[in-house]
Amino acid sequence: MKRFFLPFLVTPLLLAGCNSVPVKQVAQNEPIQINNPSELKPIAITKVVGKMKRGADIGDVQGGLLCVFLGNLNWKSGGKVNLSSEELVDVFRDELETNGWPVVGSTDNLFEGYDVSGAEILVAAKVKEIHANICYPYSGLGDISSSKGAMRLAAEWQIYSPATKSIIATIETEGSTEVKDVQNGGQDSLLTNAFAIAVNNLLADEEFLSLVKRKDASAYVIDEGKRVAIPNKYVAYKSTQDVINKVKDSTVTIRVAGAHGSGFVIGDGTKILTNAHVVGQAKNVTVITEAGDSFQAEVVSVSKLRDVAVLKSPKKMKPLYIYSNKLAAGSEVYAIGSPLKEELSGTVTKGIISGYREIDGLKWIQSDVPISPGNSGGPLVDSKGRIVGISTAGYQYGGSQVGINLFIPIEEALKYGYLKLSHR
Repeated sequence: MKRFFLPFLVTPLLLAGCNSVPVKQVAQNEPIQINNPSELKPIAITKVVGKMKRGADIGDVQGGLLCVFLGNLNWKSGGKVNLSSEELVDVFRDELETNGWPVVGSTDNLFEGYDVSGAEILVAAKVKEIHANICYPYSGLGDISSSKGAMRLAAEWQIYSPATKSIIATIETEGSTEVKDVQNGGQDSLLTNAFAIAVNNLLADEEFLSLVKRKDASAYVIDEGKRVAIPNKYVAYKSTQDVINKVKDSTVTIRVAGAHGSGFVIGDGTKILTNAHVVGQAKNVTVITEAGDSFQAEVVSVSKLRDVAVLKSPKKMKPLYIYSNKLAAGSEVYAIGSPLKEELSGTVTKGIISGYREIDGLKWIQSDVPISPGNSGGPLVDSKGRIVGISTAGYQYGGSQVGINLFIPIEEALKYGYLKLSHR
């Protein structure tokens, strides 16, 4: 079995009479038992990292049959230290499987590595705090592998949605354990057992359950009386090049703290559609036009369920025409936006309509049009310059595009953005 290498550093004892601080044991909550795993999205863990300051005091090292204090236990490596080994991945998997939760990801294939391709929810753990007392009773005899002790750790779980390419929540739990009998590799057991309790406490969290539950969006009722009618004037273009140039002029970059996305102008020219995950929690965002002008726009509507946000612009711009009917499979379409960085605004990619899908009650357009982070919220238009969807999610395998990308149909975006087309 592979042994853990924990980046601990022992500080020699300088003053006699120091006493160890007992390791606080935390409650082990009862995990939620899942009777029907099909009601949840498949889950996979991607990594576990230790995130503590270099030299941080994380406990004591003891030795001898009486477990006499020998020195401080310090975190040796600064920054993020990868603690992901097969044992921790398997601990996570075992805890979920034991309680009926759907979990995917396998370490069995040594050639292809850890496969999480079947996951709809990805989880990563950041160990933010460790307190451990580790005793090596036979260290005086040269045996530094046999140990016992206690450990407590605090983990921050980041919950990631591949569909929206965003962290949808962070949840903190703790785990603790005691190894009272001396055993070979006792310090390894401390880590795995404490981590297992932290996983158990995650599975007892109602918020985590709500995040991974499949939601039937078809049951969500929109208050039709609150939908605002917007004009939708048809625009005829001279050529495909004219389509691209005019759509680019009505496509904007949306900047928030530390990130950016795309959006486009509709209605009377003062409304901008984008993704909810682009604006996040912001009430106001910076909008940058293709011409380089920038201004503040107000976030007036957000639907996290449908990943749609509507902005109100103080500046009137040229709106795009909305086409709410389905296009035939094979129809030519274009995505326009600001992939990867703002300097790439106005990037145009081309593909076809691959089909129409329904996932968890939500409707999607599937297309092979290449999109990347930063395209989110940008328009998907047909060869006539009509808006048919919003760029949302691009699937990747092994870091490469696979030609399977999802777009929110424009009629869905209007519905969940509480907008409707005026027929006047």
